[in-house]
Amino acid sequence: MKSILFYLSCLCSVAITAQSLAIEDVDPQTVEAKAFKLDQRTTVEISGTGGLFRDNYKFLVYYGWIIDAKTRRVVWSAFSDMRYSSSGAEGKLDFKRNIDLDAGSYEMYFTGAFDSKSWSGSWGLANIDDLLVEIFDSGDRDRFRRSQQEDLFMSLNANGLTEISTSETVGGYVKDSFAYFVRAEDEEHFEQGFTLTKPSSIRVYSIGEGRKDEVFDYAWIYDAKTRERVFEMNYRNTRHAGGADKNIRMDEIIDLPAGSYVVNYRTDDSHSYESWNALPPDDPQFWGVALFPATAKDKTNMVEFVAPKTLKPVVELTKIRNYELVSQGFELKKEVNVRLMCLGERDGNDEMADYGWIVDANTRETVWKMRPYRSEHAGGADKNRMVNDQISLPKGHYIAYYRTDGSHAYNSWNSSRPNEEGRWGLTLWAVNESDIDDVVAFDEKDYMAKNVIAEISMVGDNDYRRKTFELSKTTKVTVMALGEGSDGRMNDLAWIKNMDTGRIVWEMEYYDTRHAGGAKKNRSITETLTLPSGEYMLYYESDGSHSFNRWNAAPPDDPQSYGARILMTE
Repeated sequence: MKSILFYLSCLCSVAITAQSLAIEDVDPQTVEAKAFKLDQRTTVEISGTGGLFRDNYKFLVYYGWIIDAKTRRVVWSAFSDMRYSSSGAEGKLDFKRNIDLDAGSYEMYFTGAFDSKSWSGSWGLANIDDLLVEIFDSGDRDRFRRSQQEDLFMSLNANGLTEISTSETVGGYVKDSFAYFVRAEDEEHFEQGFTLTKPSSIRVYSIGEGRKDEVFDYAWIYDAKTRERVFEMNYRNTRHAGGADKNIRMDEIIDLPAGSYVVNYRTDDSHSYESWNALPPDDPQFWGVALFPATAKDKTNMVEFVAPKTLKPVVELTKIRNYELVSQGFELKKEVNVRLMCLGERDGNDEMADYGWIVDANTRETVWKMRPYRSEHAGGADKNRMVNDQISLPKGHYIAYYRTDGSHAYNSWNSSRPNEEGRWGLTLWAVNESDIDDVVAFDEKDYMAKNVIAEISMVGDNDYRRKTFELSKTTKVTVMALGEGSDGRMNDLAWIKNMDTGRIVWEMEYYDTRHAGGAKKNRSITETLTLPSGEYMLYYESDGSHSFNRWNAAPPDDPQSYGARILMTE
């Protein structure tokens, strides 16, 4: 996360008195900015040279514009004049205009940026936004600079024009903001908390990137206590921000109840203040988000962020990479309401490829699992899915699991990453602060399930295991087994032999099993038996494929229980 770029201390910058102001020698895919102020209404003379350049199907437009620093709105732009006068002609294009501006502060911009849609009619070409990634190789870039770039510029002349710092204009605009992040660059994520003592109205001003079906750089706000999103910037609730069609602008007032909240802003890996791969927005310095109190009364309701204790997770399995299976045991000393968030990947068969689940540590029963049909889009690629749920769990011992396949996971995305990439995995929070101390972590690898008589677990390929146990009296037991089976027969299975009689008293049969999650061949059984006193042997045998950590298809919901266990039935 990048630190805030502008501080109110910047307001001490020294103003430079000047009759003229110019921007020149601007590199492609960048924007240069300068700021100025006028003490009275004045006629400003604008002149410069822009241009339209083509290298095969690569188009580059150089132009300038001016915005009012107080309203953040355009007061003049060369773009429309150039389009009208050029009719698609290539090369340098001069512009000259006189405009009257009121006293106040302004920002002037000059850029060289890609554009396709706005000029494609002149060439009879289709939209090629996504075709253009880099303008030229290093040699061509240097040649372009020598032959064209040094002659492209924009200048202003006016009586009483005084140059000031852009930090002063932007800093002056955000001085009443209680949370802001501007000049956002590629692959950044900003978050800041704020607290409202009473129901309040806040103004959200944000510039970002998005199209009809997806947003890429945008802001959202969630309730710090419940993790529920209370506001999200999307294509439908925004307007065009100028420049490329994908530049979107949010400038709306929203109402929020009293409480603590967290505002977020994130960017993807292209088209930001760092480098524009298409025409920049009219207000490029506000590529980011700023929150303001809507009225002076609302301002009195805003205090320093008070983080609820429930903001800290009680279980956190996040930032999970490819080919990982992670777990965490936790004990609930009483019945607890928990909020959980699970981010994962949905595969082409509408099943979860990366997902989380929770099992009872004693019975190995799955008490919660991420299901694709209960998920929602998590931002980025459509296969990024999220479940934000609240469940009640009884007193007991539990194990949370999360697994990934071999592609598209944290820091190894093969498609657009989700909005909250750092939460790729499973996270649990206590809903009520009073319950936090009643959730205690334990090492699930050392946990011995209650009333276990015999256990064989985490069985691999071509494995054959035995475990003896003895009963001093006739005893009711529960047998739990997990293995591979298909076409009416078991390939990996368990059985029990009475060593006194030499007879097999129980065997895992395919038609007595049920689906154990994952691939259909994952089969499980839970059965209660009454065994007379004596000595017994628990057996488990696997074939040469599809076993613990050697899965050739989707693993079962409880992979560490691959094997069998016998419990004393209460």
